[in-house]
Amino acid sequence: MYTLAANSWEISDALLRQTTKLRMIDQFVAAHGEPAKSFWDLLNGPRNFIKHANRDPFAVAPDITDEDCDGALIFACLDYMIASGRSPYIVGLFVAWYAGVYPLKTGDFFRREADLEFPGLGEMSRRHQCAAARTAAAKWGKSPMMAHAKNELTDNSRWTKLRNALG
Repeated sequence: MYTLAANSWEISDALLRQTTKLRMIDQFVAAHGEPAKSFWDLLNGPRNFIKHANRDPFAVAPDITDEDCDGALIFACLDYMIASGRSPYIVGLFVAWYAGVYPLKTGDFFRREADLEFPGLGEMSRRHQCAAARTAAAKWGKSPMMAHAKNELTDNSRWTKLRNALG
């Protein structure tokens, strides 16, 4: 999952480099004062190990946590939404789920949606967090909150909240 998310993010980022649109890596740089290469190394280290494992079959695999996978996937989702100008239901649902699991990382960004769709998610075990996501995904488009037009993320207020959450 990590490799797929990292590859998806890389594609969206490459598309965004050809535009003047907001890019998550630029937000990371601005929020943390780190060079873009630091972010690339952080993301690509585990991905490249997995991708090129045949080069050293006896090497020790990096410890990729659930949080690492979630982080790679949220960056891929956000850059995809910016590049495409739309937010499919399942992508918006993941963003709300992520905001529910990591409220300190997202601040007000998607807070209302996270609280409505996934109340108390941050205090649940990982198993229950994943079960909540599966239950919500099974409702596919039936949630009034996720079917709302503002969840297309085309309004600037959402991105302002995200920038504020980043620092």
